[in-house]
Amino acid sequence: MNYLLTSAAAGILGVAAMELAMWLMTSNGLARGNMILALGGLLTGKRAHAFRTGLTVQLIAGVAFALLYLWGLRSFGMTHLPVVLVASAGFGVFHGLVVSLLLVWIASDHHPLKEFKGADLAIGLSHFLGHVAYGVTVGLVVGLASL
Repeated sequence: MNYLLTSAAAGILGVAAMELAMWLMTSNGLARGNMILALGGLLTGKRAHAFRTGLTVQLIAGVAFALLYLWGLRSFGMTHLPVVLVASAGFGVFHGLVVSLLLVWIASDHHPLKEFKGADLAIGLSHFLGHVAYGVTVGLVVGLASL
């Protein structure tokens, strides 16, 4: 039960950290877009209800990936601070690279909403940094839970 609660807390807080990192980039004009709206629009094909759909899917995915991160961290015995932060940040770097490349090279070209077509390097960087923030936050939660 502790495993599931830790994963749920880590996933939800990780999504919050990811969104904060991405919002900081977009609010400062360094990148454009809203990942939650883009995800919801990709799934619904329209702007109506895209935010609610995107947020729901993002939270579910955040908890699911936290389960995977925690499983990997526990498998290698890396659940205590500070090593869990480094390992989880490494997971976030890998996760961010994969998502960013898929987004910039594939997904944005086929997005049904015009405003999200043609993602550039800044958007890819925003997603990359968001996933690193997610990984660091998951690691922090796992490390604190093991105290």
